[in-house]
This record gives sequence, structure tokens and C-alpha cells, in this order.
Amino acid sequence: MTAVKKVEVIGSLNDFEEIKLSDKLFSKFAELMYNLAGVDLPLTPKNHALIRNRIVKLLRRHSLKSYEEYWDILEKGSPETVSEFISALTTNMTSFYRESNHFDFLLSVLPDMGKKIGSELRLWCAAASTGQEPYTIAMTACEALGESPSSKVRILATDIDMQVLKKASVGTYEEREMQGLPPAQRQKYFEKVKSDGEEYWRAKDRIHDMIRFAPFNLMNPKYEFQHKFHVIFCRNVLIYFDEPTTKRVIENLVTCLAPGGYLILGHSESGNVKHPDLKPLSRAVYQKI
Repeated sequence: MTAVKKVEVIGSLNDFEEIKLSDKLFSKFAELMYNLAGVDLPLTPKNHALIRNRIVKLLRRHSLKSYEEYWDILEKGSPETVSEFISALTTNMTSFYRESNHFDFLLSVLPDMGKKIGSELRLWCAAASTGQEPYTIAMTACEALGESPSSKVRILATDIDMQVLKKASVGTYEEREMQGLPPAQRQKYFEKVKSDGEEYWRAKDRIHDMIRFAPFNLMNPKYEFQHKFHVIFCRNVLIYFDEPTTKRVIENLVTCLAPGGYLILGHSESGNVKHPDLKPLSRAVYQKI
């Protein structure tokens, strides 16, 4: 693994402030984002500004003069352009130990799960973003199961955004990105590395090797995996979906969950879950019955 180089954006977007985004073209961008990623962006001043401000950076990057020019490129549908579009419009807010009570819960249930299940515990982080969440899951598993666990822990970390997933797979972070990680865990599970005179923190092999990173779109009609998962984290994703999409995603997640397994959502999403096979345990934590 190599350290991530610090990228600086030089210049300003002032030259693009006067470029207008029509409501008609906004609707095209919003519809495409819904079809690609399930993100629901109805026409509101807030969403209009969001799309305008994020895509204007792509206009600048490609030396384009209008949103129409970018739409023409996007319609051609090259994988690179589509990936860039998704990355631009995806919100990737994350930190270590975010909504920490979920990791307290995981810490409490993993020892018994290890004894009951035996050889392999399978966990899925379905919205890995830049990786702080799956690495927190890995650290929690190490703390719960000790140095010589009876069960091997396998963590799948997925995201639709290839750019953040690549960063997650490297596992190298700037100081500001280490927010939420206590000093003891920082020293135990990360090491300092240097690149271009800058210092970074890199995940040690102990936790990095527990995780497999792979692209995955929660909008897929069916989720096909070889084995069921014992714990699924899918936090702060459903808030971007409309009700039909939320129901379909929950149904697919439940299908992937082993009997007795746990589904963990974001705190603000607990009201979105009504499924006959899920029993609520605590805030945004459910068990498959």
C-alpha cells in the first residue's frame, strides 16, 4: 500500500458563476442520478443549488462552457464519465465510530456470535464511503474477539462511488480524517507514513486484511452473494431514497441476512423500516427472526 498524495485544487469557480442550469436540465440530471443510484432529488431550491454547484466543478475540470455540453458527454455513457457523475453527486460524510452506540452493540454481541457460529463471521458494510466505517467495524471485531478469535472475521465493504472506494481500499488518511478515533485505537491499529513530506495514518495489515473492498449498487434488482451475512451495516443511505426504493432495498438486505443476524441502519432511518422478518432491538438496530 502507498500513501495517498495530497491533491490541491488551484484556482476558483468564479468564471462559472453565471452559467445557468435550467429546470429542464436539472430534471434530467436528477432522473439519471435516481436511475443510477436511487438518490431522490425533487426540484427544490436546495437540490437545484446542490446539482448546479457540484456539476459546475466538472464543467471546469473538462473546460466546458455549459451544463448542456456536459449532458451531451454524459449521455454517451462512458463508464469513466458515469462514475465521475455519481461521485460528484454522492454525499460521502463519514468518520470513525460515527453513531458510536452501534459499535458498542457490535462489541457486546460478537463474542457470543463467534461461539455459536464457529468458523467464519461475515459482516457487510454496504456504504463504505472512504473507509472509516469498515475499519471501525474491523477494530471493533478485534476488540470483541481478542488476539486469537475462534471465528475468522470477514468484512465486505462496498460502495457505488469508485473514487471513495479506492481511497478506502488504500486505508490512508490525513490527520483531519482521523476524527473520532481514540488515541489508543489510533496507535494500536494505524501507523504513521510519509509521502511528499506530509504525514498520514495508514491502517495496519491486522485490520486492512480483514476487509475486502468491491463496488456494489444498492439499486441492483437482486443481491446475489454466495453466503448470508451475520451483520449488515447500511447506515445513512436510505435517507436519500424515496419510499418504494427504501422498501426494495430493505427487502434485499433482509434476504442477505442470516437468521438471527443483525441489520444496522443510521439513527435517522429507523422510522423507515417495517418488515415482518425484522425485530427492533434498539435505535436503528434490528434482528432477523
